[in-house]
Amino acid sequence: MRTLAVIGAGAKGIAIAAKARALAAAGLGPPRVVLVERGTPAGTWTGDQGYTSGLLPLGTPPEKDVGYPYPESWGAASGAVTEAMMAYTWPRHLIARGTYADWVDRGRLRPAHREWGEYLRAVGAACGAEIVAGEAASLDIEDGHWRLGLAGGGLIDAAGVVLTGPGPPTQVPGQPRGHPLVLDGRTFWQHAGDLGQRAGSICVVGSGETAAWIVITLAQQCHERSTIDVLTSRGVLYSRGESYDENRFYSDPGDWPRLAESHRREFLERTDRGVFSVQAEATLNKLHGFRTLAGRAVALEAGQRQVVVTIGYGEDRERVAYDLVIVAMGFNSRWFEGLLGGEAQRRLAAARAGDDLERLIDVNLAVTGLEPPLHLPVLAGLAQGPGFPNLSCLGLLSDRVLRRYVPLPETAPQLSERSYRA
Repeated sequence: MRTLAVIGAGAKGIAIAAKARALAAAGLGPPRVVLVERGTPAGTWTGDQGYTSGLLPLGTPPEKDVGYPYPESWGAASGAVTEAMMAYTWPRHLIARGTYADWVDRGRLRPAHREWGEYLRAVGAACGAEIVAGEAASLDIEDGHWRLGLAGGGLIDAAGVVLTGPGPPTQVPGQPRGHPLVLDGRTFWQHAGDLGQRAGSICVVGSGETAAWIVITLAQQCHERSTIDVLTSRGVLYSRGESYDENRFYSDPGDWPRLAESHRREFLERTDRGVFSVQAEATLNKLHGFRTLAGRAVALEAGQRQVVVTIGYGEDRERVAYDLVIVAMGFNSRWFEGLLGGEAQRRLAAARAGDDLERLIDVNLAVTGLEPPLHLPVLAGLAQGPGFPNLSCLGLLSDRVLRRYVPLPETAPQLSERSYRA
């Protein structure tokens, strides 16, 4: 049996494992799915590893669970696959806990991140997800297969690899590691409880969802004499659109490739990258004590008592000293490149031929022209649809990936194997 290795046992990895189990129940032959996880499964949602306090509300509706949008990707077998996936829905999880009626009566509230993590772990247990504890240390191609090396020893041979997870936080030039006055989108949550009585000047660099909830937490906890500057390259804080015409592309990206590339990029900028959710914006509107500054952080200089931020806006440069700086500009989606060995780097470079990697993600969410397949859903937004990098279509994501390894029924709808370019 072929093995599909998934680095990360979070929402995407568990969704793929659940779909593989559903395919097996429907009589289709899925690959063996192995999830490689260095920490607790779905651990980034708990607050124990940073990234969140665990108490923040989920940005997407929980009905967009591991099977959503339950597409008919498997022809005559689609009904059987969907029926099997019903065991892993969000409502089924609440019913099993005896809290479904309470959730409905309270208006179907967004669960906290910690609750979402509990749901994902429950799905992983229910589908029998095979999870290998370990950290991916190397990834190379040998004899037509991927060789995934684990820190501390151990190798996994795989016909394909899926890379998930947010990656490390994006950094500003000069940003030190482990400095008490410079935090990021992961470490802030590990120190948030210590910041409550800190008075002084604070700078939050970024304008996305992570930055939004960091500002909210600071505004609620810090001393009333504290000042919070939110540094955004756009000059204004924008909220995410929630109209049907926008949301439909997240659930069903069938028409997405027909849009011009410039329009797809604009859509991603307006609805997903560097914008606040409606929930975060509603909370921010009730708070005081922060202001928005136009510009980008060009460099950081961290001293013992203050951090100097060089702010660039157009051709202008200004140096401003702060008592605390939180860099919340998102996470590095290209983190995996540091794992690649010589042969993998050579083949990836040949497949790219100097092109932007985001433009080369094919219908299976893998890099076009690279064999064996390397699936990069976190980079698939531009070419294949805005929902793949996040939680908006986990069921369709798992279908796209697994269709690369499962023989298609004759009645199954065919998918174009080309990547879409402007």
